[in-house]
Amino acid sequence: MKLERDTVYEHKSEGAVLVVGIHHVFSEYDTAEQDGELSSRVVQYTDEWDDYGPMPSSTRTAPIDDFADLIGEPVETVEFERPE
Repeated sequence: MKLERDTVYEHKSEGAVLVVGIHHVFSEYDTAEQDGELSSRVVQYTDEWDDYGPMPSSTRTAPIDDFADLIGEPVETVEFERPE
């Protein structure tokens, strides 16, 4: 399953969760070559958000494979209001 940011999924133990981002974690990375050794991928998610986005203190991370095993199909995609 491909996870998408700004998408709500039903989590088996946490209920509705919003995926905030998907991040690559490198054990080493060469900025000049823009290449590195990928050590893992994590998903950043929250179970608390409003019309402007996630509540900062509520975001958590989990290994992407573990997280994907605990969620169902997407429930909805969220478009946040951006202050002008």
